[in-house]
Amino acid sequence: MLSTASLAALVGATAIPGAAQAQTPAPGSEIEEVVVTARMRAESLQETPVAVTAITGAQIEKMVVQDLSDFTRAAPNFTIEGVGAIHRNASVAYSRGIGYQGVDQAIDPSVGIAVDGVFYTRNIGALQSTFDIQQVELLRGPQGTLFGKNTTGGVVNITTKQPADHYTFSALARVGNFGRVDASMAADLPVNDRLSFRISATSQYSDGYMHNLYRAPNGLNPSEEWLAGDDVKAVRGAVKWRPTDELTLNLSAAYVKDRSDSVGGVNASFPTDALSRAGRPGFGFPGGPTDPFVAMRNFPSGDYQDTWAGTLNATYEGQGYRIVSISGIVRSSNLSYSDFDVTDLAFFETLATKRHKQLSQEVRIESATDGPLQWVAGGYAGHTDWDTTQIFFLASVTEEGAEQKDKTAAGFAQFDFSLTEQLTLTAGGRYTWQEKEFTRFLQVPVAQFPRPPLRAAEEWSDFTYHLGANYQINDDAMLYGSYSTGFKSGGFNSRAATASAIGPFDPEKAKAWEIGLKSDWWDRRLRLNLAAFWNKYEDLQVSIFRPAASGTGEEQVVANNADERARGVEVELTVLPVPNLTLNASVGYLDAEYTSFVANLTGRPASATNPCGGTIDRSQKGPCYLEPTRVPDWTSRIDATYDIELAGGGRISPFVAWSYEDAHFTDTLNAPQGFQKAYHVWDASLTYEAPSGRWQATLWGKNLGDVAHRLSVVPTAGVLTQLYFAEPRTYGVELRMVLGE
Repeated sequence: MLSTASLAALVGATAIPGAAQAQTPAPGSEIEEVVVTARMRAESLQETPVAVTAITGAQIEKMVVQDLSDFTRAAPNFTIEGVGAIHRNASVAYSRGIGYQGVDQAIDPSVGIAVDGVFYTRNIGALQSTFDIQQVELLRGPQGTLFGKNTTGGVVNITTKQPADHYTFSALARVGNFGRVDASMAADLPVNDRLSFRISATSQYSDGYMHNLYRAPNGLNPSEEWLAGDDVKAVRGAVKWRPTDELTLNLSAAYVKDRSDSVGGVNASFPTDALSRAGRPGFGFPGGPTDPFVAMRNFPSGDYQDTWAGTLNATYEGQGYRIVSISGIVRSSNLSYSDFDVTDLAFFETLATKRHKQLSQEVRIESATDGPLQWVAGGYAGHTDWDTTQIFFLASVTEEGAEQKDKTAAGFAQFDFSLTEQLTLTAGGRYTWQEKEFTRFLQVPVAQFPRPPLRAAEEWSDFTYHLGANYQINDDAMLYGSYSTGFKSGGFNSRAATASAIGPFDPEKAKAWEIGLKSDWWDRRLRLNLAAFWNKYEDLQVSIFRPAASGTGEEQVVANNADERARGVEVELTVLPVPNLTLNASVGYLDAEYTSFVANLTGRPASATNPCGGTIDRSQKGPCYLEPTRVPDWTSRIDATYDIELAGGGRISPFVAWSYEDAHFTDTLNAPQGFQKAYHVWDASLTYEAPSGRWQATLWGKNLGDVAHRLSVVPTAGVLTQLYFAEPRTYGVELRMVLGE
C-alpha cells in the first residue's frame, strides 16, 4: 500500500499538488491510506466514487513485475496480456467485457493507457511502460469525461517515479531460468530545495521459453535455438524544478531500445487450412505439434522497436485555483520479421515496419479550496502520424502499406457539489472532435509497389458525459452511483483489399450504470469495496480475416454493427487479521453476450459445407452463435504477505498469490484451438531484508504450476492458424540495494 509519506512523490509525479498529509499509523495496526488520481486530483481511494484498483510500488516489488502483463487479473473483471503474435510488446487489455487484441494501428484500443497524464494512442509497445514506475491504477468502466475517447473499457493510469528531495541510489540484479538476466539502477540528485534530478536505467534479457528443434539440411543448429526471449534496454531522466513558490515543473525524457525475439507460438492450422494440406497439421489435430513450447522454424524472428518519449508537466498554484499543463511527445519505429507459418516450411514469412509519432497538449484549471464546490475544466489537442509497410513471402513476394494523420481536440469540465456534509452530486461532460486522413497502398508484387494509393478522410464528433452521486454514511463508508458514456474512435481498414472495403467504420459507443460501496471496518483493519455494473456497447469494431470477395487471397474486414451487453459484480477485500499479515482478495463476475451481430464473417454464402456463411445474426443461440472475445465469467485473485521480524533486526517476508480465470474464447470466431479452459496460477516469493534496510534478497517464482494458458489464436482466412501461449513456469533470485538519506 502507498503510505501518506509517499504522497508528495506521487503528487509531484502527477502534477496534482496540495493534498493534505495524514499522520502515519503504527505499522500493521491499520490499512494504510492509498492515494489515487483517477479523477485528475489526488484523493484517498476510499473517497473516490470510481471502481479503481491501485497497485503501489511495494506491491510491484512483491509481484516481481516484468511488464504490464504481470498485472493481469490484479483487478476483478480486468485482464492485460501480451498479444503473443508479431509485435508481441503490444498490450491486450480487456475490462468489463470490452477490449482490443490486434496490432492494427488503424484500430484504436478500448482500454486506454496514460503515463504521467500523457495518453498513449496505440497499444504497440505499451508492455514496456512498467519501467521506473511509482504506481499503477486500473480504472474500470467508461472514462470518457476526464480521460476522453478510447476508454470505453477503462484506463491503465501509470505514474512514474519523480526526483526526490534527498540523495538516493538504488540498484537491482535479477537472474532466473530461460537465461533471465536483468539489471537496473536509479539515482536521485537534488541540487537544492528547488531543483532535483533523477536518472534511471534498466536492462532485461532472456533466451526465451520456446525451444526451436528445426535443423538445417546440413544438420547444423538454427541461429535461434531458443525463441520468445526478450532484450530490452531503457534509460530515463527526470527534472523537478520550482522556480517560484507557485510554479512547479516536472520534465522527463525516456528512450527504450527493444531487440526482442518475435512471435512465440505454434502451428494450429485446421485440416482445411492450406498449411495442413501442405503436410503440416496443427496443434490438437492428428499429426500436429503436441508441445506448446516446442517449435520447428526455419526463418529468423525479431521484434525490434525504438521508442522516445518526453513529458513536461507544469503546475501553477493560484489563489483558490490551480492550472495544470501536460505536454507530451512519443515517437517510435518498429521492425518485425517473423516465420508466420511457424513450421519448417518456406510457406509464409513476413517483414513489417511501423513508424508512429504523437504530440499532445492538455491544459486544465481546477479548484484548490475546501469549499462545497470542487471543479475541473480544460482542453486537449493531439496530433498523431503513423505509417506501415509489410512484405509477405508466400507463393509470391508481395507488399502493402498504409498511413494516417489524426487530429483531435476536446473540451471538458466536471463539477462536484456537496449538498450536505454527506451527499455530493457530480456532473461532467466532454466534447470531442476528431479528423483522420487515411491512405491505403493495396497489396501488389514488390516490383509494382507502390501503385497509386487509395485515399479517404472523415471526421467525427461526440459528447460524452458522467452523472453521479455519493453518500458518506460515516467516516469509514461511502455509497455511490453513476451513469457514464464513452466512445472509441471511428477509422479505416488498413488491410482493405478494395476501395469499397476501406470504410470508414463508425465509432464504438458505451453506456454504463454503476453502483458501489467503499468501506473500512474493524478499526480500519478490514477494507471492503463493492461495485455492480450494467454496460451496453454499440457498433463494436470487430476485425477478422476472411477469403477476399474477389475469390483470390484473403482480406481483413471490420464488422461495425455488433452490440453487446455486459453486467457483473466486483468485490475487493483487504484485511489485517493479525499484525504484519496482509491479505488481499478480489472476485469479479461477468455476464457478457452479443445482443445483435449481423454480419458475413466467412466471406462466402451459406452452404452445406459452410452452414454459417452469408449475412446472419451471430448473437442468436445455435451452431453459429458467437461469444464475445475474452469474457471469462469469473476472475479472482488472493494474495498474502507476512512480515516476520527477526531477533537481529532483519525481516523475512513470504508472499504467495493465487489467481483464477474462467473459460473463454480468445478470438472473434471462437476457434476451438483458442478456447481456454478455466485455469489458476500460483506465484510466490520469499524476501529477506537486512537490519539496516539497505539491501534485500528475494527468491521468486511465477506460474509455479507450469500452466500453459492460451493468449490468442489467429485464424488467417483458410491459409493457416497460429496459437500463442503465455510463459510457462519461471523462477529466480533478485538482489535490491538502496543507499542514501
